[in-house]
Order: sequence, then structure tokens, then C-alpha cells
Amino acid sequence: MSEVSPTAPAAVIVAKASRDYRWRRYLLAIFLFGYGLYSCYDGFKRYPRENAEDRAHGLEIVRHPGLDVQFNQAFGVGLPPLSILFVCWILYASRGKYQFDGESISVPGHGTVPLKAIRRINREKWDRKGIAYLEYQVPGSAKLGVIKLDDFIYERQPTDEIFARVVQSMESPARK
Repeated sequence: MSEVSPTAPAAVIVAKASRDYRWRRYLLAIFLFGYGLYSCYDGFKRYPRENAEDRAHGLEIVRHPGLDVQFNQAFGVGLPPLSILFVCWILYASRGKYQFDGESISVPGHGTVPLKAIRRINREKWDRKGIAYLEYQVPGSAKLGVIKLDDFIYERQPTDEIFARVVQSMESPARK
């Protein structure tokens, strides 16, 4: 990473939601929705019909014994609405963008936070997972806040650059 002069104006760095993060989860949601519909068909139509046919032929052991029917009915009723809630959660978790302009950082749900307001950086998960927490307190306010930077949910390269710039500003001699 290149050194940035403290007097040089910083370019705005923007990290949008990661396409990979969203699309992989969309595919998972589609799979869960489809599996729920298929389970609904099996649990309410096919399995009861096949079990009734087996009993009509005098068989003591049916093709779908035990809780097969009930499990498929539960999956059929539960998975489609859960997959829709999952998509809503995906969109919420990856809404907006991270934006850094050299003087402040803007993150969804927190508005614009000046770098001077950042009190502490929790980087326990940064090296392993790419997650950092920035604790801040806006001047003139008693309210504390925590910004989560996640380079998995948002574009990795810009998020890593934003994190590096925030760390650099925290460690600068002018800050101390």
C-alpha cells in the first residue's frame, strides 16, 4: 500500500455491496424456495397417495413410514417464507455502500462519522475474517456507536483500503 501525505487531499473510496455475496445467497434462497415447494408436493400429495396405495394393496410396510410425510409438510410450509425472509435479510445486510473521503467515513445505518470521532478499532477478526469494528463517539454527544467493516459483504479491495486509511489516521502523529 502506498503512503499518503497528510496534507494531500484523499480520493473518495467507495465500497459497494459484493456481487458474489449477494448472488451466492440469492441462489441459496432460490434453492430453499424450490426445495420447499417440492417438499410441499411430496408431503401433501405424493407421499400420502403412495402410502394409501400401499395400504390398499394390503402392505403392512408403506414406502414413506414414520415422519417422512410430516417432515416434508413442515419443510413445504416453512422453507418458502423463510427463503423470502432470507432474501430480505441479505438485502438489508448489504444495503448502501461504505464511503471514505479522507476526513470521514460513511456506513449504512450510521451516517457520516468524522475520523476524529473514532475512539477505538477492534481488529480481532480482521486478519482471519476481514471484519473490523470501529467504535466512535460524535463530538458533543454522549451516544457511542460501532461501525462494522466487512470485506466479505462489501467489495474487498475498497473496504480493505478504507480500513487501512482509518488505521493510518488513528496512528498519525497529528491525532496523538
